[in-house]
Amino acid sequence: MTVQDAEITAELGLAKRASAGDQQALAALFNSNFGFVRSVARNLGTPDTELDDVTQETFVVAFRRIGDFRSGKLSTWLYRITANLVANRHRARRVREAFTSFWGRTPERHVAAADAAFEQAETKAQVGDVLSKLAHKKREVFAMYELEGLSGDEIAERVGCSVDTVWSRLHYARKDFEALARKRGLL
Repeated sequence: MTVQDAEITAELGLAKRASAGDQQALAALFNSNFGFVRSVARNLGTPDTELDDVTQETFVVAFRRIGDFRSGKLSTWLYRITANLVANRHRARRVREAFTSFWGRTPERHVAAADAAFEQAETKAQVGDVLSKLAHKKREVFAMYELEGLSGDEIAERVGCSVDTVWSRLHYARKDFEALARKRGLL
């Protein structure tokens, strides 16, 4: 047995214990992989202000799904979880920036407050129109996550679906929103 095979066997044993609820195994997995996950998040472009959040979220997802880990290197599995979370945050950041530019845009020249208010109301109406074109289930998840700031678990509970379904709907809602907004010249 090679050193790598021994490490994989040890990780699988630790993962099985963690899956069974062994708190010491969970702590050992966390402690031995914390630096790796944080480094991956940083290397994938996570801003320093979000590193702790991404690292914590990675372990929340990993511990929730630890029973799904059955083979291979644990670091590869954790890398994939981290990469997916970072990608989702980058997409969410782009959408939030689009919303900010819609609602927070300032006129290039000074105009009367009434004109600025009218422009803001018009932009909100355009964004509302784009949102209304999304399929109901996508719009529902998009609004709860992007506008209300609810977590995936909170949305899943409210909507009555799995967290994975929430993330899937959010992914497609963001794509649809961006395509519709581009079509209307909003992005």
